[in-house]
Amino acid sequence: MYDHREIARVMDLFHFEEHSPGMIFWHPMGWRVFRAIEEFMRRVYAAYGFEEVRSPVILNRVLWEKSGHWEKFRNNIFFVGGLDADLGDVSPDYALKSMSCPAHIAIYKDHKRSYREIPLRLMEFGMIHRNEPSGTLSGCMRLRQFVQDDAHIFCREADVKDEIRNFLNMIAEVYGAFGFLDFSLKISTRPEKRIGSDALWDKAEAALMDACQAWGYDYEILPGEGAFYAPKIEVSLSDHLGRAWQCGTIQLDFNMPQILDLAFVNDNNHYEQPVILHQAVLGSIERWIGILLENHGGVLPLWLAPLQVAVAAISEKSVSWAEVVVQRLKRIGVRVELYKGDRTLSKKIRELSERKVPLIAIVGEREAANASVNLRRLGVSGQQEIPLAQLEAESFSENYIGSH
Repeated sequence: MYDHREIARVMDLFHFEEHSPGMIFWHPMGWRVFRAIEEFMRRVYAAYGFEEVRSPVILNRVLWEKSGHWEKFRNNIFFVGGLDADLGDVSPDYALKSMSCPAHIAIYKDHKRSYREIPLRLMEFGMIHRNEPSGTLSGCMRLRQFVQDDAHIFCREADVKDEIRNFLNMIAEVYGAFGFLDFSLKISTRPEKRIGSDALWDKAEAALMDACQAWGYDYEILPGEGAFYAPKIEVSLSDHLGRAWQCGTIQLDFNMPQILDLAFVNDNNHYEQPVILHQAVLGSIERWIGILLENHGGVLPLWLAPLQVAVAAISEKSVSWAEVVVQRLKRIGVRVELYKGDRTLSKKIRELSERKVPLIAIVGEREAANASVNLRRLGVSGQQEIPLAQLEAESFSENYIGSH
């Protein structure tokens, strides 16, 4: 079973509704996974010098028109408007956010910037809406509403190579933590319809290629696939069927700063125009979860599993010790639940295994007397009696994999 929608049904993670096509209804277990990914990424971004921000979901069309997105993407924008009192019609003065760059640029422009603030690195778990055609919607892989780890770096041109190195280091670190050791890079060059001069595009494309070569990464060229304002490096993963999915991306943008009149005061007390790097490490978090579920068959690493430890009491006589086990694990942040009731132990284990629970701690009268649990690991035959303290240490270290 490798369809992420079917895996999600068995694991009770999320579902889809015809009333909201291309949008996910997250269940408690699925939202645990989502939040665990967010928290992990929040720590990674902080370690690389990013500050988290939050911007509105609805922005006035004037901002989208200035950035060029209104003209380029209006067929994929969800319009929001009020009733025009004179015309008796809805006026689409606002749009749901389809990307976060105009909002982050607005944060940058809120006050005069100094060279001491540069590079300025902003990131947001941005709620994105895109009016994708209904025929293209495909579970988590293509949605109309999703969350991106949307980040923007405002820097000098001289900083670009180091910022791209940081991005590639983030990619290797983050993807490795999720079990993806191989990824490929593609450089998407200028499209036919674009803004800006050829000279700026030449400079931006050359900088991306130079950075990849300088840091030892091979890449493939995708002619004409860049954004209308900037070329980009795309990071792709292959799933178990050999399909390539674009996940991470970084765009080198000389044009938006020029069009939107961005500046900072340099160390000579003159105004200088920054460069913008638009980046996302995961891309859509929902798509990332879909890829994870399919590639691992729902077997997530312990630190990410929605239910990390299930404590199964053999009988009513061992429920008291089972409750102690649950409470001690909860105190150190482990996602744990107690399974008791009149079902046989074999039925409990079979149900929990189908839900891909990594650790099942079986508790009987002997374990209560020994302050231990009989531990069963998903995918490993047999079980092992270990002290509760050992389970606490193992769960704690795995649970905080992203803390460093």
